[in-house]
Amino acid sequence: MFGFFIQMFLLCAGAFLAGVLLTWLTMRSRVVHEVPVVGRLSIMEEPVPVPPAIKANSRTMMFHTPESPYYKRMKGDAFFHSPEDARRAGYTMWTPRPRVPATAS
Repeated sequence: MFGFFIQMFLLCAGAFLAGVLLTWLTMRSRVVHEVPVVGRLSIMEEPVPVPPAIKANSRTMMFHTPESPYYKRMKGDAFFHSPEDARRAGYTMWTPRPRVPATAS
């Protein structure tokens, strides 16, 4: 009976260690991107990350720059640091639609 408990303990411990090892291996391979820091810092100052300037909508696949009239209104669910980054991700820049004159019927 005691041998059965030893076997179960070793089986559970092995499964736990295998899970820990797999988790560690997957977390180890992730690349951490550093955020650029603005200006020089003294030893006591915390780095201030540069917020992304481009807002994008993943439903319409369009992005807005700060010059866009809708930039402040839109919430955006994707953010980029430059228009080139947004284009590489498959987004297109917002452009005004041409106005079509109303026809009299």
